[in-house]
Amino acid sequence: MSAIKIAENVHWVGVKDPDLRLFDIVVETKHGTTYNAYLIKGKNSAALIDTVKAGFTDEYLANLREIMPIEEIEYLIVNHTESDHSGAIVPLLEINPKLKLVCSAPALPFVQNTVNNPEVDITGIKNDHEIDLGGKKLIFKMMPYMHWPDTMMEYLEEDKILFPCDGFAGHYSFESIWADECNHDIDWEVEYYYKSIMRTYAMYIRKNMPKLDDLDIKIIAPSHGPLFRKNPERHLNSYREWSADKTVGKNQVCLFYTTSYGNTKRLADSLSSHLTAAGYEVVMLDCANLDEDYAKDMIEQSKALLYGTPTFNGDAVKPVWDAIMLLQGLSIMGKKAAVFGSYGWGGEGIKLVAERLTGLRLKVFEENYRARLVPSGEEMTGLKVWSERIAEFIA
Repeated sequence: MSAIKIAENVHWVGVKDPDLRLFDIVVETKHGTTYNAYLIKGKNSAALIDTVKAGFTDEYLANLREIMPIEEIEYLIVNHTESDHSGAIVPLLEINPKLKLVCSAPALPFVQNTVNNPEVDITGIKNDHEIDLGGKKLIFKMMPYMHWPDTMMEYLEEDKILFPCDGFAGHYSFESIWADECNHDIDWEVEYYYKSIMRTYAMYIRKNMPKLDDLDIKIIAPSHGPLFRKNPERHLNSYREWSADKTVGKNQVCLFYTTSYGNTKRLADSLSSHLTAAGYEVVMLDCANLDEDYAKDMIEQSKALLYGTPTFNGDAVKPVWDAIMLLQGLSIMGKKAAVFGSYGWGGEGIKLVAERLTGLRLKVFEENYRARLVPSGEEMTGLKVWSERIAEFIA
């Protein structure tokens, strides 16, 4: 696909990857994707926003040459350094070694490690930095962890275009550059992209979105998928809604368990009863029969996560590990957690789960609770005492 004009002296110069079926190892892309890049020509200078994935360099360079000689481009803006956006930086520098690279301050070492050339001019900038190209002024917004620590966005003041890096993107290899001209449910793709890639950074998205509040945005030009020119505010509001703190106004606890002979479930039922009496709304989920989308929603809405597992062969069981894997795509930092379960010999599975949750940066209650085989009356009494401590810990 050739370069496409999106505004006066502003062009899409990216490439399509319609055959891609798996992005970043785990994200399914049934309709491929695009690697969007943009070239802006001012009266005095020109700036290029992002490059493309390695393997698509020739097409990308050809698109640039349709607009102007690559040697005359002054700036390359690196919105973030993931390889699907930075794969053609080195070939660009081979053609134009005087190219000035502009990135966020946190991205500076990443860009240096990408080009591996101390002679390259690289500048790390801060929030609200401006570059005036001559009638085309770019205003930079630092957006850390949306979705990398180095992420930033640009606003082109004269044309009211937001270049949001991976924000508001969707994996779809378009038939038209404009979302409103695509014969496809682009809204679904944008939400799927958010849930698959951005959801884990919801806390940071909440903090970053106000930086866009005072901008009059007419076009959103993301790094993947089509561009939005009809009611772009709707897409901004979707991100505000999706990233909102789901625990507000709730006193919910999510209790995951699985059981073979009913012993761990007996502990889970009793724990649920005690926490309910303490004023918590408890959602119990059997790890062996999880609706993953529902489970993720419940995790986001919960103040604390409890995990009950038996120990088999010195480990927790697979359904529990599968349930814990769901946390990797969610914003969970700072949530509280506790672990309990039944065991026959050593009870190592309970300890291993607690260690994993700690590694995921949850605040894990210091004492796990274990009952051997069929819980005795004394062990059930001990669980009640432990439940009271858990209730205080969660509060």
